Amino acid sequence: MLALCAFSCSEDTNEKEEIDWKGGYESFENSFETKQELESSDGSSVLYLKGTNKPFSGTVEINSTQRVSFDEYNIGLLEGKSIRKSVDGSWVEAYYRAGKLHGKMTFYDRDGQIRSIMNYDNGVISPEASD
Repeated sequence: MLALCAFSCSEDTNEKEEIDWKGGYESFENSFETKQELESSDGSSVLYLKGTNKPFSGTVEINSTQRVSFDEYNIGLLEGKSIRKSVDGSWVEAYYRAGKLHGKMTFYDRDGQIRSIMNYDNGVISPEASD
């Protein structure tokens, strides 16, 4: 996969760098790596652009003949919307916070009708919707 990167030359660590990447599964594996979070008690993996020591922040879209995925990352962890589209036209839309499912996970059929909804609160299935 070809990586489309926009790097900031600023030394300001408070400034968020957005890097958007789009490609196939094989090029994703050639462009990114995950590293185990040492300080994490839950064994979270953090996404890095290969050859860098800075966790990835931005959007990743992966396309294949079987499915399309779209994920938002912040400091190497899934953060925000995640979408998985199948070849049959159905899709799943979920939300993450700090690498964990958080909020609604909605399953759609190929006609866009909701099949089911699950709710998560910090990675744990919950009967109530999260914020």
